[in-house]
Amino acid sequence: MKIYKRNFKRNDNNDLFLFSYNEHNETAGRQLDINDIPRPHMRWNPSRHEWVTYSAGRKDRTTFPPKEYCPFCPGKNLDFPTEIPFSNFEIAVFPNRWASFNSSGEEIFLDEVISRPSKGHCEVVVYSSEHLATVSEMSLERIELLTKVWIDRYTDLIRNPDIKYILPFENRGEECGVTLHHPHGQIYAYPFIPPAIETEIKAFKKENFLKKIMNKLEKKYYVYQNNNFIAAVPPFARYAYEVWIFSKKQIEGPWKFTDQEIEDFAKCIKKVVGGYDAFLGKKCPYVMGLHASPTLDDNNFHFHIEFYPPLRHDDKPKILAGSESMAGVFIMDVLPEESAQVLRKYMSWNQLKKKLILIKKI
Repeated sequence: MKIYKRNFKRNDNNDLFLFSYNEHNETAGRQLDINDIPRPHMRWNPSRHEWVTYSAGRKDRTTFPPKEYCPFCPGKNLDFPTEIPFSNFEIAVFPNRWASFNSSGEEIFLDEVISRPSKGHCEVVVYSSEHLATVSEMSLERIELLTKVWIDRYTDLIRNPDIKYILPFENRGEECGVTLHHPHGQIYAYPFIPPAIETEIKAFKKENFLKKIMNKLEKKYYVYQNNNFIAAVPPFARYAYEVWIFSKKQIEGPWKFTDQEIEDFAKCIKKVVGGYDAFLGKKCPYVMGLHASPTLDDNNFHFHIEFYPPLRHDDKPKILAGSESMAGVFIMDVLPEESAQVLRKYMSWNQLKKKLILIKKI
């Protein structure tokens, strides 16, 4: 299905991209006055051999506004301007006003540690114009459109020589630090390859561990599969209900998907998120991230998505305490195969439909 991409130049000279199945030609309404540009910088941590980013303006970002003052809702017919000055849209993408990485990164000089400007880019991806929409209730066509948006942003941002890695992700729920409930994700384009991704890249260069695991993975770890994708609790899970979605064939990133793979990928996402919600009987909190190759043609990397619900077991919260925070060693209460057995029944269609109807009533 053909998609349209509208590039609207906002009054702050930034691009607002509107993605849709129908051409978007609406005239814009009143726009936000955006004057302050964050100037983040990075400092090198010699203990962990990693960069830490500082963006002091983030403490002033919008936090838990009432629904009628949501900055991600369509703003044209409201009494106040929002990030999206139109009366309707399907998916909107725009620069994060409180960016951790941008082209205005501040150059500072410190005697104590190495520092650099936080060159890069941060975007917000608003999934729907509906304030209370959820991924589990969205149509497959909308999730397919979201997948195509991710593909567009990958292939566009990777042209920037300052950018070394692109991570689309979603924080869902207050337990994961969300301050705006309107359904949205983010894209961070880093000026370096993050440590966790660098470790994965090295692992894939040694061997395709996902393919190896897939060939040996017992179906007791599966929670859902279709012709092109598997969703499973990895046998080495660090969170009780962690789920990975990965392609059955080696693909370095979603930009290589066929139309059928995009459709099957969307089905998999809908099943996983819907299963989480059905399991908890409410919107399940999670951190979700797309792990793709840092370049468009790395034949070693195997694309996958990782979901981390911050739960210990059932609905009890998982806190990264002493061992996890100080030593990086995760302590688990629940075996992955037990978690998979629980999640699998909630990702079956009958259970999922029944529970989601109940959630909607609540």
